[in-house]
Amino acid sequence: MERVKELYQVYERYIFQYLYGLTFDYHVAEELTQETFYQILKAIPGFRGDCHVSTWIYKIARNLYCGWRRKKTFTTVSIDAGTYDFSNGESPEDILERKEKHKLIKQAFQKLPEKYREVLWLRDWQELSYAEIAAVTNHSIPWVKVNIHRARLAFKKYFLERSALNE
Repeated sequence: MERVKELYQVYERYIFQYLYGLTFDYHVAEELTQETFYQILKAIPGFRGDCHVSTWIYKIARNLYCGWRRKKTFTTVSIDAGTYDFSNGESPEDILERKEKHKLIKQAFQKLPEKYREVLWLRDWQELSYAEIAAVTNHSIPWVKVNIHRARLAFKKYFLERSALNE
């Protein structure tokens, strides 16, 4: 139990971000994150150490996401308005510009095929190695590298398209 608590403290934020990057739904990502750690609690006595513990955790989260995806259909999620603190010297124009850029990034990311979103998220936001991503996704390292490259090209294309539309 203590080991799961330690794992939760270290990995909860990363797993939530990973699942949010796949679902674009805060509540679903939160629910899947909790279920991930519940499954870890049940499975940790049988963990053999064949892979790094983080890879094992991501695989559990991915399997839960795949199960959820089979049962649910995707809907688009609106971007939260948020609250802003102007005490840091940032002007309302700076905040609006940052918010617009975030919106464009999110829209471009959502346009990516799921396999591209997943590998790009794991590599660029979660900073997993190619080997870890290969283990999580059950693909070879060359497959991971190729798909990350393709994902980056597609993301750039979608981002530039969105940027041009907003000018």
